[in-house]
Amino acid sequence: MLQVVWFKRDLRWVDHGPLAHLDPSQPTLLLYLFEQDYWHLADSSERQWQFTRESLGDLDDYARHHWQAPIATSREDICHVLQRLTELFGELKLLSHEETGNLWTFQRDLRVKHWCHNNQCEWQEFPQFGVVRPNPDRDGWADYWQQWMEQPLWPNCQGFNSAIRLGYAASSAADTPSVDQYESAHIDTAANISRQLSHWLQPVSQLPTRACIDEIACPKRQLGGRRNAEQLMQSFFYERGQRYRGSISSPLTAEHYCSRLSPHIAYGCISMRELIQQVWHSKKSAQGRWKQSLANYESRLWWHCHFIQKLEDQPDIENQCLHPAYAVMRQDSNAEFLQAWCQGRTGWPMVDACMRYLRATGWLNFRMRAMLVSIASYPLWLPWQQTAPFLASLFTDYEPGIHYPQVQMQSGTTGINIPRMYNPTKQGQEQDPNGDFIRQWVPELNKVSSHWIHQPWLMADTQQKQAGLRIGDNYPAPLVDFQQASRRARQAIKEIRDQTFHSEARKIGRKHGSRKRTTTRRQPKKTANKDQLSLFE
Repeated sequence: MLQVVWFKRDLRWVDHGPLAHLDPSQPTLLLYLFEQDYWHLADSSERQWQFTRESLGDLDDYARHHWQAPIATSREDICHVLQRLTELFGELKLLSHEETGNLWTFQRDLRVKHWCHNNQCEWQEFPQFGVVRPNPDRDGWADYWQQWMEQPLWPNCQGFNSAIRLGYAASSAADTPSVDQYESAHIDTAANISRQLSHWLQPVSQLPTRACIDEIACPKRQLGGRRNAEQLMQSFFYERGQRYRGSISSPLTAEHYCSRLSPHIAYGCISMRELIQQVWHSKKSAQGRWKQSLANYESRLWWHCHFIQKLEDQPDIENQCLHPAYAVMRQDSNAEFLQAWCQGRTGWPMVDACMRYLRATGWLNFRMRAMLVSIASYPLWLPWQQTAPFLASLFTDYEPGIHYPQVQMQSGTTGINIPRMYNPTKQGQEQDPNGDFIRQWVPELNKVSSHWIHQPWLMADTQQKQAGLRIGDNYPAPLVDFQQASRRARQAIKEIRDQTFHSEARKIGRKHGSRKRTTTRRQPKKTANKDQLSLFE
């Protein structure tokens, strides 16, 4: 029987369920599939592929040196690959992590499940995060999460007694591909199988250097790979994280003091469990500000899994309003507004600086992400189904289970969260008071004084001329009046909330609402709501 470890968004060798549960007596194939259709989706991007390719290369390098077993890749559909392997080996066992991805990967996994059922192939899946599959209700979820995170890490794989080595991975001392430690009577068969596999499986080095039709460059993107993740963990837990609390809201400080581990979590270069356990270990000796920062960071890791559970429980959150009453809102889209928002040309300096920063780096701190969605959804009144895929494609750390529930939360379509309308001027004044971040990313405004940097459209013509600026020419005026547009948005939302609305909202709350046990849950309702939104504080 051939064991196939199917790597997806779990590109690591530590705390890896499929690798830890292999039968050492059976031949093993390590497999990654380049799925071209996925990389042509609206929420996929070249920056994500480059991060994936680097992470896969790091994993392949480790596999070659420690297990003498390279990772094989294919561009064929997973079901076709499994069928071919069945024809060669007769019997398969597929091992992978559970993936709570977008609708494309969800449908793909349903096809794999159907194929395995029809071909008597065992498919063993292992949890990737603190997500329950299937999840009957939310009442016991927090306890499950805690218990899962407390379990020991899966033991590291020590290698394989019979790892499949394809022709391109054959030892330099032999001209014939081989399968390690096969009985001598089977050497010829093993070599023949290896040759056949090599005709349609390729090494990681043969993966395409580019995967997407993507014209947005990302020159300051983070680099992928387990080793880079380990370096970030080291610097965060022993240096940068000390100022995490109080530094995550402003893009001026968040870039350095946030953990910056989010893309490595999203693509599985590190496991959530090892990260949580590192937090717990550090808390044992932490004091003062560091202890508070660790508590804040742990809370956000909890919320990470909480939101992914929402998409796991309801995959159509990707394109359907969580509360169906909101389906009638924002049915018309303003193409001019959408393009200006995507390009960072809205006329609100803080919004434009954040969008341009995101386009160039692939990352943005959480509060500013929420602001971008809020601006698109309320004053610009753009459908979130249009803005969500574009934003997803910009995030190197794109995690569907966080992204789509959060976009709906910030767009006000969940029915269980208070609409949160970020004032772009106020956010700029609070998070970038001197305008340093704005001037760096909106160079049209680099000569504008701190007094006017957040509202340059209010400058007199003479002041604009002195600053080398002309509103409406080299920098736009705001697309709409924020206060007026926000009032219209509030009124439109209010008109939807009838008695039927509240009944449906209660059902949504029972299905998706947080059950986190904190002291704030016993405090007045207003404080509890603040706790619910603490992800953005």
